[in-house]
Amino acid sequence: MQNIIDYIKWRGDLNFSNDHLNEVDNLIFSVLSYLEFDGIVPCLSEAGSISLGEAADLFRNSAHQSSPTEHKAFINKIKKLLLDAGHSKRYQGVRISSYVNYFDFKTANQFAAVVFSISDDLHYVAFRGTDDSLVGWKEDFQMSFIEEVPAQQQAVTYLQQAAAKYAGNFYLGGHSKGGNLAVYAAAKADECLQDRIINIQNNDGPGFMPNFMQSEGYQNIRGKINTLMPQSSIIGMMLEQNDEYKVVSSYETGLMQHFPLSWEVQGNHFVYEKRLAKVSLNLNKVVRGWLNKVSPEQRAESFGALFQIIQSTGAATISELSSRKLAASWAMIKTYKNLDPQTRSNFKNAVKIFIAENRKILRKSIRKDFGSLFWRDNWGRS
Repeated sequence: MQNIIDYIKWRGDLNFSNDHLNEVDNLIFSVLSYLEFDGIVPCLSEAGSISLGEAADLFRNSAHQSSPTEHKAFINKIKKLLLDAGHSKRYQGVRISSYVNYFDFKTANQFAAVVFSISDDLHYVAFRGTDDSLVGWKEDFQMSFIEEVPAQQQAVTYLQQAAAKYAGNFYLGGHSKGGNLAVYAAAKADECLQDRIINIQNNDGPGFMPNFMQSEGYQNIRGKINTLMPQSSIIGMMLEQNDEYKVVSSYETGLMQHFPLSWEVQGNHFVYEKRLAKVSLNLNKVVRGWLNKVSPEQRAESFGALFQIIQSTGAATISELSSRKLAASWAMIKTYKNLDPQTRSNFKNAVKIFIAENRKILRKSIRKDFGSLFWRDNWGRS
């Protein structure tokens, strides 16, 4: 079971002129965008760049070395990825520039992006996925009732500015929300810019509202989108998704398959499965059923109540929330009880609808499995 860190060990001696940018390189650049390059990589408004090798050395010697908590353990593994890549022939000369890192608690906005230049006329624009902050997760949920969340607006603007700054062509990509932002920015670009985009990599990013999927801009770039999901994808099966996706094998289980360093690599490509796991397909049906029965206004109120309850704990991140489970539970129960009666009633109703949809899909799945088992046992075929 080899992953992208092993890939660097195997193929790190091959530069991009000998072995062109591939889907595994895509995931590496997407994952590296999770690192905080503040003070290391020039920002979008600045000229200049830094090599990936230099960035790795600066990271090693800087205060960016951090510790414990589940999310920081994930970031520490990405730092190792940076260090390994920075000392490989393949990546050390890649230039990094145009770093942007924006966070606003009040507007529930978390956005970051960076450009990796393979050559003077070939660039990979990487959009960061959702980080550990509750703000980032709140923005993700807002995608179910807002046509364009702040991070999507910023992704469109960022790509326009990057396109004006650099000559040549672009790959776009990201992991989790970053994949969604890559697709969104490409779809909203003008046709001239769309022609400069070679490929868009959506690595287990959430889907979109139906209107967006039907838009002319999306249809123009649909053939350039490469969507990857692990077999038990949960994040990637939220909302509407491109039907043309590839299923990547992961050595993790359940939600942990979203962790990109668990995706299995062979040579310069991923190991693929034939289909998504049933749990992933069923979840997508549940979410779609829930969205059809709960209006955008009801979703907004329900998620607003949910995050009001969560934020009452004083936690700013998922890691903080999980580290103080008991105290957080009491705070959330108290806040829930103190919601105004109408909000509490609407929130309960939205939860009940979700549970009912889940039961309905589960019953259908069980009946289907039982029926196919009966047919196979009695007729010798399925």
